[in-house]
Amino acid sequence: MQQSLLFLVVLSVVLVSCLGAPADPVATPYILQYESNNAPNDGYSFQYELSDDQKRKEEGTIRSGKDEEGKDVQFVAVQGRYSFVSDDGRTYWVEYEADENGYRTRMGTGA
Repeated sequence: MQQSLLFLVVLSVVLVSCLGAPADPVATPYILQYESNNAPNDGYSFQYELSDDQKRKEEGTIRSGKDEEGKDVQFVAVQGRYSFVSDDGRTYWVEYEADENGYRTRMGTGA
């Protein structure tokens, strides 16, 4: 009985260590380029590119406006773009903008 239990424990450890390993560790994307700027009173920007052709670029700027009650307010307006290459080999991209007029996107394929 103890041998059977020990065998099952050893078999479980071997299976977990073999099956838990990544199938292709080379396929894990890594950072090719990264840049980040943060100006506390002005806004921010960042961009990066990964080895699997994922890319993202975003910028936020502080703007002034009025709220629903007419009071002066500051807010961060954001615009950016990201893209990736899908399993079908095509590049898909999304451009977005968020500001006092709401959130808007454009999407497409290609560079």
